[in-house]
Amino acid sequence: MQKRLSKILYLLFLASVPTFAAPNNAGLSKGDSLYAGRQYTQAFELYHNLYLKGTYSPAMLLKMAYIQEGLGHLGESLYYLNLYYLASDDSQALKKMEELAKKNNLQGYDTDETLKALAWLQEQYATIAWTIASFSVLLLALMYYQHAQTKRSPSLTGIFLVLSLSLLFAHINFSLSAERGIVAQPQTYLMSGPSAGASVVAIVSEGHQLEIKGREDVWLRVKWKDDEVYVKEGVIREVRL
Repeated sequence: MQKRLSKILYLLFLASVPTFAAPNNAGLSKGDSLYAGRQYTQAFELYHNLYLKGTYSPAMLLKMAYIQEGLGHLGESLYYLNLYYLASDDSQALKKMEELAKKNNLQGYDTDETLKALAWLQEQYATIAWTIASFSVLLLALMYYQHAQTKRSPSLTGIFLVLSLSLLFAHINFSLSAERGIVAQPQTYLMSGPSAGASVVAIVSEGHQLEIKGREDVWLRVKWKDDEVYVKEGVIREVRL
C-alpha cells in the first residue's frame, strides 16, 4: 500500500510541473527585427506561423495583440491579449482588456471579485500545486514514522493524505476558469438553436467574449448576457494555448 502511494505521489509530482513551448530563437529574433523595423504585417505573419507550430513567447503574443489593434482588428487583438495573459499571468493584460471592452461596449469582460479571485488562483497555480504536494510528502513521511513506531496503520494520517492527494489531483486536472471564446467576425449571428433555421437572437460585433457551455456538431452553445445561445464554431476564437 505504501509503495503504491509513493508511486502515485511521484506521478502527481511529474504532472504538476508546468510545461512551456520552447521558443524558436531564430524565428522569434527575425520577427522581433521586423517588428522593430515597423514591418508589422510581415512580423505578424511570421509570429502567426510560429504559433501554429506550437512555438510562442509571452512577448510575441503581446506584440501580435498590438499589431492587430493597430490594424483595427479588435477581436483578434483581444484574442491575443487573452493568450498573452494565459502565458504570462500579467494582471495588466486584464486591465487592458477591460479598458478595450468599456471603450467598445463589449460583453464578457467584467472583472468582478470572483473573476479576480480566479485570476489570482490561476496566477498562483504552480505555487499552490507545490504547496499541496509538499504537504502530501510531509503526511507520507509522518505515516511511515507512525507505522514504524506503533506497528499499526495510521488511519487518521492516511485519511488526510488521501484528501491531500485528491485536492492535488483536482487542482492539476480541473481548471476553475470557464472555457471562453472571442467573437472574431464583425457580424456574428447568435441563434436560438444549433441550426441555420433557428431564429436569430442577436447580431453582435467582433470582440465580445463568450463563455462556452457546450458543443453540438459545428455549433457552440455559449452564454450571451443571461441566455444560452448557439454560434458557429468557425467564427469564435477559443481562448487556449
